[in-house]
Amino acid sequence: TKHPPLDGVVPGSYPEPGRYTLATQCLSDPNLAVLAEHPTIVTCAKSLLADDPILTAFVMYDRTPGGPSIPKHNDYKRWRPVGSSMNWLFAIIPLDDFDSQHGQLFVAPGSHRLDRVKNTGVRVLDVEPAVTPDEDAFIDPELQRGDVLFMNMHCWHRAAGNSSKEHRRGFFNKYAGKHAPPATGYYQYTDAVYKALSSKGKDLLAMHSDHAIANVQLLLQRDDRFLIQEDGLPRGPTFHEHAIPDWDLGNYIAAAHEVARSQLKIETPWLTYVTDIDEGSTLSRIYAYDLNDHGFPVPFRGTWLTAEEIRERSDGEEYLNSVIETWLNPEIIRGKAISQAQARVDQYAY
Repeated sequence: TKHPPLDGVVPGSYPEPGRYTLATQCLSDPNLAVLAEHPTIVTCAKSLLADDPILTAFVMYDRTPGGPSIPKHNDYKRWRPVGSSMNWLFAIIPLDDFDSQHGQLFVAPGSHRLDRVKNTGVRVLDVEPAVTPDEDAFIDPELQRGDVLFMNMHCWHRAAGNSSKEHRRGFFNKYAGKHAPPATGYYQYTDAVYKALSSKGKDLLAMHSDHAIANVQLLLQRDDRFLIQEDGLPRGPTFHEHAIPDWDLGNYIAAAHEVARSQLKIETPWLTYVTDIDEGSTLSRIYAYDLNDHGFPVPFRGTWLTAEEIRERSDGEEYLNSVIETWLNPEIIRGKAISQAQARVDQYAY
C-alpha cells in the first residue's frame, strides 16, 4: 500500500516513522474482503468463540521503518466498539516476518485471566481490573508471513519497534461471538462492504447501512416494567465525543447520557447496546439500563408498562416489542459500555 488512508490524527506524514492504518471501509475492496471471510480464519474463530463469529473490525497496520514500539496492554475496552464485547478475539495475519528487525509481537500466555469476568446477578457481566503481567511473562511466538495467531481479547501483548528499512505490515481482524454484541454497539460498515463479501461472508456483518445512526434511544427497565413516553422511548440526537483519539465510531453512550440527564434527570453509570432500528432515512441506536431499588423514589416523565401491556398498545410502537424481546433474550451475553469521558478516568470504576 503506497498511501494507506488514516483513521485518526497521526503525527507526520506517510511513510515517515510511525504506525499507519488501512481500515474503515477498505473491505469494499474484494481483494481485501477475502481476508476477512477466509474459511480457515472463520472456522477457527468459530471454534474458539464457541459461537458464530461477527466481524467487528478489519485493520491493516503498517509500521514504517523507524516506527516506535507499543507498550504492553490488553484490548478489552468498555468505550470501544471493537473492545467492549464479552467474547471476542484477534486474528493476526502478518504480511511480513515479525522478527527482531521488523518488530516482534510479544504475548503473555494466560494473562487473559477469565476468572475476572463476574456475574453479579444483573443483566450484564462485570469485569474486574486486569492484573498487569511481569515482563518475563511475555514470549515471542515468532510470527512469520502467512501465519495466523488467534489471541483472546483480555490477553496482554506489546510490540517492538521497527528497526529495519522495510515496512512491517499485518492484518488484525477482530471477531466477536454472535451472542456477545459490543456493549457500545457495532462499528457501522457500509452497504459497499456488504456487497463486496461473498454470500457466506455477508453473515460476518451484524449491521451495515449507508444511513447515519442519527438518533439514540433509552430502554429503561425497573422490575418487569419499561418506561414509555408519549412518542415511545426517550430519544435524542447522536454526537461524537472526540475525548480519546482513535476511531470509536459506534459509541453513542455520551449522547445517551445526555438524553438521560436532560429528559429524565438521571445519570446512569453505564449502558449496554440492544439493537439498531431502521427509521427510513436514518438509523436509531438503542441502549438499555436495568434500574435497581436504590435510587430516590421520584417520578419519571412517562409511564411504566409491562411487556404485555406494551404488546397490547396499538399506537404505532410495534418496534418496541422487537426491542424488548431482544433485550430480554437470555442467550445474549452483555457487558458494560461507558463514554470516552468516563474511560479517561477509570473504565473499571462503573
